[in-house]
Amino acid sequence: MFIQNNPIEGPGYLRELFEWDGLDSAVIGPDGRIPGSAEGPVVILGGPQSANDDSPRLRAEEELIRDCHRREIPVLGVCLGSQLAAKALGGRVYAGGLAEMGFYDNVTPDRTSKLFGGAPHPYWVFHWHHDTFELPPGATVLAGSPAYRNQAFIAGSVVGLQFHLEVDLATARTWLGVMARQPGTVPLNADRPEDRLPAVRSNMDAFYSRFKRLFCL
Repeated sequence: MFIQNNPIEGPGYLRELFEWDGLDSAVIGPDGRIPGSAEGPVVILGGPQSANDDSPRLRAEEELIRDCHRREIPVLGVCLGSQLAAKALGGRVYAGGLAEMGFYDNVTPDRTSKLFGGAPHPYWVFHWHHDTFELPPGATVLAGSPAYRNQAFIAGSVVGLQFHLEVDLATARTWLGVMARQPGTVPLNADRPEDRLPAVRSNMDAFYSRFKRLFCL
């Protein structure tokens, strides 16, 4: 199940992977009702909101994360989803000092971890965030970057990725177009996204395979 918080931030390539494995690939759109519980893996996607916004929908997403955590149902939070996951489990979300936008190879994953073992160097991702988070109690950091020491974490059945691995080419082009129209914004490596995307997709394939294995999906 995917929870979408922004019309242009869908599940992308990750939905294809879910469908190939027969997992629940239903998408709850930005206006959809957030369920109180789930029986299969939940992916909470990104959006322009802050996890600290006064939003009943975001509070419902946090409650769903806590319920899944209590019942050991896998949750993957992406970008805003990672910040909501951190906040739901007791971490602090706050504005970062630097916006990261575009294709980057600045993330260093923990290559000894079960989710990023054997990850390549450099490690290419897509970024689109201003906020970041502190680790919730009991969480383990899985990746960081020079500007943000917490780029990924795991806490029980909850995994947060502040960066995007799920982007497909259409999504990347849309996002880069939105970024380019924002005053004072110059997304990194915005030319020829088709040249950067294969590395990101390969990283998604490897991460997803390990995520499935870790949670026996």
